[in-house]
Amino acid sequence: MFSQKTLPKHCNELQRELLNLFHSSGLPMHFNKTGNKEFTNYQRISLIILFKRNKKSIRDFTKELKESRWVSWLGLKKIPGKSTLHDWLKLFGTRLIRQLIKLVTDVSQLRIAAIDGTGIQSKFRSQYYEKRMKDFKLKNNRPYHKLDLLVDTNGKKQILEYSFLLKNRSDTYVGKMIVGRIKFKRIKIVGDKGYPDYEYEELAKSNQNNFISPPKDYKGKGKHSNYRRQRKERNYQSNKQVYNRRAIVEAVISSIKRVQDTKLRSRLPYMEKREMAWHILLYNLRMNIKFNENKLNCRAWDIDYFFIQIKIYVFPDKAERPKGLNSHI
Repeated sequence: MFSQKTLPKHCNELQRELLNLFHSSGLPMHFNKTGNKEFTNYQRISLIILFKRNKKSIRDFTKELKESRWVSWLGLKKIPGKSTLHDWLKLFGTRLIRQLIKLVTDVSQLRIAAIDGTGIQSKFRSQYYEKRMKDFKLKNNRPYHKLDLLVDTNGKKQILEYSFLLKNRSDTYVGKMIVGRIKFKRIKIVGDKGYPDYEYEELAKSNQNNFISPPKDYKGKGKHSNYRRQRKERNYQSNKQVYNRRAIVEAVISSIKRVQDTKLRSRLPYMEKREMAWHILLYNLRMNIKFNENKLNCRAWDIDYFFIQIKIYVFPDKAERPKGLNSHI
């Protein structure tokens, strides 16, 4: 006989990840000792992540939340309003969200990491307006948001480190910040031809890492020595199979843009940075759910299974067999 553990009546994989995240973060249930305590920090973080996954406005999200099961799963006493949820977005800073991202990131299988950059559009930018400006050869002074990612290519394809800037900067400038910021050791980092600077190799070697990228053809105009160029060429040729995993970072960028619809809704610069950080946290949670092997098996009650083994024994007796029957019966 064995019994199954009692689980919540309505359990969800995302809810399990949110619970683990909140318990590992060490945040208190409430920031204030006195005053209003209608909502806990666990409920605030969960609702913000659900709002980013919903891909709708705050007003529409709060209306649909009334019909959702998350009200009972999170134990909400009341539905937060539009202004309340907007105040929660201002409550958590970028530094705290970065710490939450590290808590949900699994680096146990980290061997090869890939780096690449992309542009992030704003929800309020009109692509038609920008196209017409190009047709009339008008200068566009609207800001360009730059997102650079360092992605694990072996494990759960999660984002290890990122940089989000409100203006366009070269991959060489941003890549140095990311490579110098990481604390992982003995891994290989691959990048495209947008990272031709030889300082990447020195930054990577400081943490016993190896930076791999194809050498850029300067056509005789480069100021770098032939020795350094040949050394980079040999490093690239010897790790050519490793470099093929660089395509995974492009798949991660495509997943963030298509699945999560990362067109920024915020207008203020500091709110745009926080919004992008919440999107990256949501992506790492999605990868944890996708690659989780032990899926939840929800039950409303305990179930006991009893196995009964029945054996039939034959005891011979001296009774006479009826006539006409076969002798082997």
